[in-house]
Amino acid sequence: MSLYLNSRNDLQPKRSLLRSSAAAAFVCSGVFSLSFAASAQESPASEVDATARLQTVTVTARKVEESLQTTPVSVTAVSGADLDAKEIDTTEDLGRLAPNLVITQGQGVSGNASAGAYFIRGIGQIDYLLNTDPGVGVYVDGVYLARSMGSIIDLIELDRVEVLRGPQGTLFGRNTIGGAVNLVSKAPTEDFAAKLKATVGSFERKEVQGSINGQLAEGLTGRLSALYRDRDGWVDRITDGSTLGAEETLALRGALRFEPTDALTVDLAVDYSDTDGTSSPFNVVEINETAQFAGFHNGALVGPPCVPPPGALNDPRCFNPQWVTGDLYSEQGVDPSNTELEAFGASLIGEYAFNSNFSIKSITGYRDTTALGNRDGDHTPILIQNTRDTWEHEQFSQELEFIGEGMLDGKLDWILGLYYFQEEGENLNFVTFPVVSFQSGGAIENDNTAVFGQATYNLTDRLSVTAGARWTDETKRFTPDQFVLADPTGLFPPGSVPGFPLTPNEEFSVDFEEVTPMVNVAYDWNDRLMTYVTYSEGFKSGGFTQRIFPPLPAPPPFDPEFVESVEAGFKFEAESGKFRLNGAAFMTDYSDLQVLVLVGVQPLTSNAAAAEIQGFELEFEALPMADLLITGSVGYVDAEYTELEPSVEALGISESNAFAQVPEWTGSLSASYEFDLGPGSVLPRIDIAYQSESFMDAVNTESLKQDSYALVNASVAYRPDNAAWELKVFGKNLTDEEYYMGGFADLPDQGYAEAAIGRPTEWGISLAVEF
Repeated sequence: MSLYLNSRNDLQPKRSLLRSSAAAAFVCSGVFSLSFAASAQESPASEVDATARLQTVTVTARKVEESLQTTPVSVTAVSGADLDAKEIDTTEDLGRLAPNLVITQGQGVSGNASAGAYFIRGIGQIDYLLNTDPGVGVYVDGVYLARSMGSIIDLIELDRVEVLRGPQGTLFGRNTIGGAVNLVSKAPTEDFAAKLKATVGSFERKEVQGSINGQLAEGLTGRLSALYRDRDGWVDRITDGSTLGAEETLALRGALRFEPTDALTVDLAVDYSDTDGTSSPFNVVEINETAQFAGFHNGALVGPPCVPPPGALNDPRCFNPQWVTGDLYSEQGVDPSNTELEAFGASLIGEYAFNSNFSIKSITGYRDTTALGNRDGDHTPILIQNTRDTWEHEQFSQELEFIGEGMLDGKLDWILGLYYFQEEGENLNFVTFPVVSFQSGGAIENDNTAVFGQATYNLTDRLSVTAGARWTDETKRFTPDQFVLADPTGLFPPGSVPGFPLTPNEEFSVDFEEVTPMVNVAYDWNDRLMTYVTYSEGFKSGGFTQRIFPPLPAPPPFDPEFVESVEAGFKFEAESGKFRLNGAAFMTDYSDLQVLVLVGVQPLTSNAAAAEIQGFELEFEALPMADLLITGSVGYVDAEYTELEPSVEALGISESNAFAQVPEWTGSLSASYEFDLGPGSVLPRIDIAYQSESFMDAVNTESLKQDSYALVNASVAYRPDNAAWELKVFGKNLTDEEYYMGGFADLPDQGYAEAAIGRPTEWGISLAVEF
């Protein structure tokens, strides 16, 4: 985390910087930091502030507040001030802050930009369906977000973000086999404070956000935050003049803290967001005119000159490579592209401390999400495939924690927890092909109960052992609602359309019961260096295949997937407090992988693979001279399949295939320097995020291969002395890199591959005022 103590007044924002680079970029970062350190040593003593130190960072990676440097867990923490300084708007942007973390939006074929795909150390989930669980858990103030839809969140009034790497199956439970992303909001305080920030920028961006905080009554404080954003998308739909990726968003968050006594704290928080826009910014990148559906359109519906292939490239009736223009920012779809998201959440957290050694904490959470996503999959004026998804989801969770600290003369810390989770929802998928259209999807009703415990015992002043386990019992229920809407080709029995069922409309259920243990040994060599070794396990829930076509007698179930991980790490801070270096290496045994493959046009999930993943992360922070901060990180992931079912190999996946959306190398590098200019200060900063090549799908479709690239962002901020306002000019992707964020391909049947297009160069100007 990039925070340091600043001798300026309290209104002066704490300055921080980027994370790291990969491979050669990381080497450069080391040279970069050393050169600055050398220049600092050669500078006059007046240029070095001996009192400036990297700030102590508090995290809750083990469910209690601890210093980052004394917590034997691989975790990256980023403060809310850092998020503002780096122009981090949503959780998608977090992917450029932590090593081995990849986050993309609008994934699968959802059409909705709020559907997030989170990957940590090569483990995650692309699909967004109601029956598919994520591989990385997302938490807001301790409340788990169960589904991908709505997991791309606007970041307003956060205290910090914590990225926990590796299985978190003991304290955080199922579906955290890759890790967890924990969002911690700012708590209300007694001191009155208010701020307002306005931003304008490219793509007609207009944004206003503000907050107010203070005491409402004796023992009662409150905070209210709001955000409004309106901006165009960046992929032009030339057929109707709209843009894909456009949004209009209103987000609200209110928080109350009640402290009637020193022993009791009650926090109530509610949040609401409403987004209207257009579908995710995808575009077609390859067309196979001899594919089944493409051939049906060209031959049966048009005829010559579209057949025999190659068809005429100047006839707009033909579905062929003429629609792949080479301009990623311009597409020619005609089907509806509107999307909607409305989400409401509430949490009630109460904590009572009986004494300095024992407390009880209750976390109650509720979320309600409604969404719509429309998508023209082929991105042409010709109908090959379009989709429409409707989404309704509710979840309730209750966690009760019993926490003991400093027992047995300070040698024992422990936590015992009870957890209950229940969710229900309906996700209907309307799919239209030139040969048939149908409704897939259905309704779920799931519940989960868990008991967990973890204890840390200090064998000596320097050696500690931590052990824990979690027992989980889960029931998943799925009621399909799937039938044919139209059958112009007569593929189904005469007289059965519309309404021919694709699978029985009845409830199916599966049960899972698992135990996930963890053991950790940590040793403090001195006050500056700590090392640790961890063994941990986790599992990701099973479920049912949701999209069924052609008909099946029952929705195919799939089992959980499992990980066993060994990690060795260290945390080091120089005695001067001006340099910090943390690192970890890991090996993961990944079994019963839930592989998403296409069987015909049916996306089928099955436990069809096993894999081994190994790699490492390094993160550093350096404060070589007053007001100069350099931060960086590098992550490496080597993920290899060790087993594949023959059915999966027949679809084009081999043991040499790369994991979808998992680059080998990720890294970042940041530098900022604050200096006086006239009656104020100026803070220039540069942030660089790098990732190596990757494929967007499991089959490794060549047209969906993303070469290595780096995103360069920069800003310059000015803040006058004795005034509480700041003016900033910023730019993103300054080298105008063209890159993919995700993709989908079905070249044999549907005949196209589409890619999610990353944002081009952007600029903006913001004015922030504090009261």
